[in-house]
Amino acid sequence: MLFAWDTMSEQEYRYIVIHFGELWLKGRNRGTFIKRLYHNIRAALKDEKYEKLENARDRFVLHLGKNSDIVSIRGRLSHVFGISWFAPVIISENKMDEIVAAVARPFAKGDTVRVVAHRSYKQVPFTSQDIVGELLKKKKSFDFTLDKAGEKEVFVNVTRENAQVLTEKTKGLGGLPVGISGKAVILLSGGIDSPVASLYAMKKGLSPIYMHVHAFPNNREAEDSKMMEIVRKLSVYSPNSRVYLIPSSLFQATIIKAPHQYELVLFKRFLYALAGKIAEKEGADVIVTGESLAQVASQTVKNLIATERGTKQLLMRPLIGLDKQEIVDIAQKQGTYSLSILDYPDVCSLNSRNPSTSANAERVGALFKEIKLNGVATKSLKKSEMIEI
Repeated sequence: MLFAWDTMSEQEYRYIVIHFGELWLKGRNRGTFIKRLYHNIRAALKDEKYEKLENARDRFVLHLGKNSDIVSIRGRLSHVFGISWFAPVIISENKMDEIVAAVARPFAKGDTVRVVAHRSYKQVPFTSQDIVGELLKKKKSFDFTLDKAGEKEVFVNVTRENAQVLTEKTKGLGGLPVGISGKAVILLSGGIDSPVASLYAMKKGLSPIYMHVHAFPNNREAEDSKMMEIVRKLSVYSPNSRVYLIPSSLFQATIIKAPHQYELVLFKRFLYALAGKIAEKEGADVIVTGESLAQVASQTVKNLIATERGTKQLLMRPLIGLDKQEIVDIAQKQGTYSLSILDYPDVCSLNSRNPSTSANAERVGALFKEIKLNGVATKSLKKSEMIEI
C-alpha cells in the first residue's frame, strides 16, 4: 500500500506541517524551546532544498520547493527530538468549497477513505461536522469512496489562516530539543549500552559531548576504529557533536599498584574524574553513563555508590532500570547494535581477578588518592584528541 510519502508530487504537496512534542508543557519558557527546535530543524535540513521554514505559532510549516527531496526530508525530520508528529499537507483557503476540492486531490479510484475534521480556529462559519457532511453530499463526484472504516484517512484542520489537509502522519521522536537542557559528557564505550544512554540524554534536551577511553597505543587508531562510526550514527540526532579520544595507557600503568579486586571500581571512578574535567572545560553540568543496575560486577548498588563519590556534576544513568534485552531492542532500532557487537579491544572489559561487588566507598576514595588517579586523569586528558562531527 502506497502513502503520501511514496507517491506525493510537488503539485499535490507543497508543505510539511510539523507539530511540537513536550514543548506545550513549558509555560512561559515555551518560546525559548520553540526557538531551539526551529534551530535544530534548520540544522538537520541544512543540505536539503526547500523554500522556507515558517513558525506558525503552534506548529512549523516547511515550504517545499520544486527540487525538494521529500523522502530525504522525512528521514531528517524523524531524527529531530522535540517533534511530536509531522505530515505532508495540502493547504487551501478555509472555505468549504476549497476544502472539499483539497480533500479530493490525493486519492485515486478504488481508495476507501475515512475523514477526520477539526477546527483549531472556531470563528469560521461552519463546524467539523459540516465539513464531513459536505463531503458526503458530494461523494458521488469523487473517484474514491468515503467510509468510516476506510483503509486510508484524511485529516482536515481549519486554522485562522487556512485549511490543512493531510493524509499521513509520521510520529516524531518527541522529547525536548537537543541543547535546551545544556550539555552532557557521555561516557561512550565500545559496547551496546552507552549509545542507547546517549539517545535518552538527547531526548531530554542534552547536547552530547562524547568521551571514549581506548586501549590503542595512539588516538589515530581509535579514530580509525568503529567508535567514530558509532559517533557518526548518533550524530544524526545532534548534528553538532564532538568526541574526546583518550588513551588508557597511563591508567593501566598506575592501576598495577592497586589491589586487583578494586580495578574495575577504580577505573569507573577514573572515568568520572576524566568526565568531570571535560565537563568543566566544556561548561557541561551533566555526566551520562550506560550503567544498568547489577548488569555487571561494577554496577552493583555498593559499587555505583563508591564510583560516583567526588563527582561534582549531575550523574545520569538513564538505563538503570532496564534489562539487557530492552537495551538491545533500542540499540537495534536506533542502528547502533550492529556496530556495538563488532570485536573491539574495549578497555572497559578489564580482566580483574575476583572483582569486588560491594566496594567500600571510603576505601575506594582512599585508594584513588593513594595512587594519585586524579593526577593521572589530568595527564591523560593532555594526551587526548577532540574531534568535531
